[in-house]
Amino acid sequence: MPMTGLLTGIARYLRNLYTAMGRMDSVELSFFNGTRMSHAIPTKAVSGKRQAALGVVRNLPDPVLFGLRAALWLKYEHGLERLCRKKGMDCFDLYHETAFTPAKFTGVPTVYSLYDLCLRRFRQTQPKERVWLFEHFIKTRLKYARHILTISEFVRQEIIWEFKVPPSMVTAIPLAPDPVFVPAPPGKVQAVLDRYNLPADYLVFVSSLEPRKNIDLLIHALEKTNSDIPLVLVGWEGWGTKGWLSRLGSAALKNRIYFTGHVPDMDLTAIYTGALALIYPSLYEGFGLPIVEAMACGCPVICSNTASMPEVAGDAAVLIDPLDSDDLAGAIDLVVHDTSVRNNLVVKGFQQAGKFTWDSTAEKTLKLFEQVAK
Repeated sequence: MPMTGLLTGIARYLRNLYTAMGRMDSVELSFFNGTRMSHAIPTKAVSGKRQAALGVVRNLPDPVLFGLRAALWLKYEHGLERLCRKKGMDCFDLYHETAFTPAKFTGVPTVYSLYDLCLRRFRQTQPKERVWLFEHFIKTRLKYARHILTISEFVRQEIIWEFKVPPSMVTAIPLAPDPVFVPAPPGKVQAVLDRYNLPADYLVFVSSLEPRKNIDLLIHALEKTNSDIPLVLVGWEGWGTKGWLSRLGSAALKNRIYFTGHVPDMDLTAIYTGALALIYPSLYEGFGLPIVEAMACGCPVICSNTASMPEVAGDAAVLIDPLDSDDLAGAIDLVVHDTSVRNNLVVKGFQQAGKFTWDSTAEKTLKLFEQVAK
């Protein structure tokens, strides 16, 4: 179940969505973990244990891992159908599938969340077994979805074009920053910087350290800047080769790159608050939660001008070409050296982040569910 995964984009989305929806009097929620139903939101994954488990799994050969995941998915589908028939299909009005493909499930109307098309658009940056799993099941399972829910208008248009589905079958409802993301007091910021041995002035990158996030270009841009501003990389190690690691000992980068790994939300809030800017040069995003998280903490944002990111950032960020390291280097120098630019981005960032709330997202999602369930 994605909700029990490491607290990154999808897990964060689902936990916030259903926490907000659970506060609504007219809603009764059940969560299926593959074996049983529960009315309580599943417990969060323990970060260290989850990362260790993911590290072990990643070492398996792709064909073996694909076979295991496919078998687990078929077992999940069987368990879902069996349990719902046992309870009676009229117990539920709608099923929301939040994994990578819809389930083969006909008991009640299904809304399928498709967060982005990176498994097709940027398949070379993804684990092969994940791409195979998506392609294997999407061809035979999409027909079981009555409606597709996504997280930006950009992805909505991609889905309509890619799968040749009617526009009325796809709805985009945006995400929002977790309520925990507000400016941290100076004392809290300093305590967190001390805990992770971070410098007083720094840029921050927040995401899994995977190829699609474009860290290679970020490191290259940092070598070209007219300052020695450090960079803090926050996130679990992800997957894929990391050729950029070999450049960290160069004269231009020596002692400038800091790693924290995956950090608790309260620490992340402080790191956002203390940063001179969030640097987010991703090649492709379905939404890009760190953009609005940083803005909500008063952190200026530099992000890519592609995919959903201009839609999410509005006019509250410096947009760069994620294929041009000179463009990114220039944006970094601008934000680092110009206080008025930073201050303007902070003000606009608060305004932009304020446009997204989980209560609004939950209300819109529930309205969609009600329409599909009719």
